[in-house]
Amino acid sequence: MARATLAKVAPVVLLIAIIGCRGESSPRPTVDLEPVASTPVPFSANHGVALVDNDMVCVTNSYEVRVRCLRRNGSVAGVFGGKGEGPGEFPFTPKLVRGPDGTLGTISGNRFTVFQPDGVMLSETTLPVGDLQVQSPFGTSIMGQHFGGGAEVTPIEIDVATGDALWERRGLATGVRTECGSVSLGIPSPGGGWTFPACQRELVFFDGRDDPTPTIVRAPTYAEELPNDRDVAEIEFRNSRSAFRLDLAAFKETPKRNHLRVASLAYDDRGRLWVATERDRARYSYLDIYEGVEYVGTVRIRDRLLGYDLYGPVLVALVERQPDSDGIARRWADWYDIRTTSAFPAHASPHG
Repeated sequence: MARATLAKVAPVVLLIAIIGCRGESSPRPTVDLEPVASTPVPFSANHGVALVDNDMVCVTNSYEVRVRCLRRNGSVAGVFGGKGEGPGEFPFTPKLVRGPDGTLGTISGNRFTVFQPDGVMLSETTLPVGDLQVQSPFGTSIMGQHFGGGAEVTPIEIDVATGDALWERRGLATGVRTECGSVSLGIPSPGGGWTFPACQRELVFFDGRDDPTPTIVRAPTYAEELPNDRDVAEIEFRNSRSAFRLDLAAFKETPKRNHLRVASLAYDDRGRLWVATERDRARYSYLDIYEGVEYVGTVRIRDRLLGYDLYGPVLVALVERQPDSDGIARRWADWYDIRTTSAFPAHASPHG
């Protein structure tokens, strides 16, 4: 989106939350978190990460098309998968999602497979859609999104046992009046609604998943920021491995979005929304926190955030460290205790 376009405001047809404007003039605190543990993880072109409990995380290795589950102390609980079409194998690098009772769900193509973290396969289901994007834990059903025609985001709920579609919502590309006319990949909210990031700086809140009119909030922390060297290097790497290449020159001149492009949103066990942002992501990364539709503060963590997951009082951030003398940026899973974010102190001073 060009700078001139960013300055335009779409016709106000839907409810625009007053809180979004209030946040712009009322700074909230930024809290620095330090890791309580760090676990090395393999290189991967994929950023999949899922906590199965508060002491074990699973990540993907795209080069081997495998899943690796690691305990907080770095010990390996299981490595499983591999390229293939057989039981327990993956045609493509899988997406990961936490299941009940310490299980892990994987989605590869149109196959949904449930594993124990040691690699024991528990079940496999054929999904009615391919490339389901799922970002919230599953139980008897799984909720995610697929692209129901072109780039239109289509939320769907699927029965885990049968693979039947239980609910689906089409038309979000034309039914939501955002600045760019669409929404990005979102998540179901604890209250039965859905929340989506949109365009450069907006959050779209549906109180109920079939509600016709959302509340749209502009992220009060958003500031126009061009891609940094590490952002550019990431796109160069993607272009070298894919037939679908981004225009690098245009990318360098386009302000970054407020949210990460994939898996930017998560709800914690208190019902607060966490938004992983594109701010910096060189030396530090930032996650904004919302109570309902109100922005309440920001968490700053070290290094370049690639993906994350929340489980109870635990945040695990999949990050790239600073490149070493050979230009190699190692990957780690950093573990954080987020109980300190239960109440942002009034005397905290915002960074910057």
